[in-house]
Amino acid sequence: MKKLVLIIFVFFFQNLNAENNLVYLDVQYIIDNSTLGKHYKKKIKSIEDKNMPSILEKQKNLKKKEDEINNQKNVITKDKLEEKIGELKLLVNDYQLSRNNLNNEISLKKKEYTSNILKLMNPILTNYVEKNNIYLVLKKKDILVGIKSLDITKQILDKLDSETKNKKLINEN
Repeated sequence: MKKLVLIIFVFFFQNLNAENNLVYLDVQYIIDNSTLGKHYKKKIKSIEDKNMPSILEKQKNLKKKEDEINNQKNVITKDKLEEKIGELKLLVNDYQLSRNNLNNEISLKKKEYTSNILKLMNPILTNYVEKNNIYLVLKKKDILVGIKSLDITKQILDKLDSETKNKKLINEN
């Protein structure tokens, strides 16, 4: 249904005026390659770098404890073995909780940062569309084939970087 509507829009707008009234934009490219996007990537990387040593230490302790249990399972009593397995399960739960918390924190930060970029990009894109008399902007990922002259990604990226610099957003974050 969406594709049918899209085809009708394309056909309709193409018949109205064939001169660049339909363009496409690679939003993910802008998020990944804008100055602000690169800054946010560094912040996410620093969160990972800060928390990864403790995660790796817990993982190392788990492996050590597991090896210790495997080496002693034929030597120690069944009660002692069950006690050590219980301790191992607690360590596994702690490790999984830490890893999940880190993944959730990173995921939330990525969503927040993406939202910030999109909020900044929206008025820029709206202004660009109005100034250039564009009827429709499509996502590049939904385009099978298109001529490069209809791709406005570079222009929007430049305007976003300029806006980021003018508002000094990188120094504030």
